[in-house]
Amino acid sequence: MATKKNNIPEPVFLSAPKAANLCGVSRNTICCWIRDDKLPSYRTAGGKYLIRPGDLLGFMTENQMFAPQALKDIAAEDEAIFGGSESRETEAEPSILVVDDDANMRQLIRRSLQDLGMPVLEAENGFDAMHKLTVAPSVALVILDMVMPGQGGASTFDQIRKANPSLPVIIVTGQNTDDVEREFTGSKPDIILSKPIRPEHLVEVANTFLNNLGF
Repeated sequence: MATKKNNIPEPVFLSAPKAANLCGVSRNTICCWIRDDKLPSYRTAGGKYLIRPGDLLGFMTENQMFAPQALKDIAAEDEAIFGGSESRETEAEPSILVVDDDANMRQLIRRSLQDLGMPVLEAENGFDAMHKLTVAPSVALVILDMVMPGQGGASTFDQIRKANPSLPVIIVTGQNTDDVEREFTGSKPDIILSKPIRPEHLVEVANTFLNNLGF
């Protein structure tokens, strides 16, 4: 089990080659399963696929594939610390995730939300956001900028919706809101706020979503 420098464990991830080796298939087959949305995965900033062992075990079991004992052991070790998907969403303290490449904007939003009494996590781009949501699955609300280097807001929103359809997402943007809405071809964000953000408005909107969730 991987650990941070402060000895807080992080989830186990399998690379596509490792998953392929455990399944007895080619790496290309693993990538096809992922691209067809059959096997849940995460992507690094470098574009590599990472897979949770429990997700791989569940996929193999569901499709009546032989699951090697090594995979069962890895999945069991990971689940012993983080629990199943349902328990991971509720065990840790709820928090808010702010995703923006502008450090000053993240700081402004953090200060605006401090009176809500909930921890505020920060991510500087979409790749970082998806990692934060993986290691901190208790996030109750996401505040997401649209324009960021690497993975922007629209594709990050799509990944969030696939991973957790019920997680509320507030989009913040300096663009015309009508233009932004057209970037979402599938599921739509819960609300779009225009920059510059009025702190009191952001707090009101965030508080509404959190209250609806029972926080």
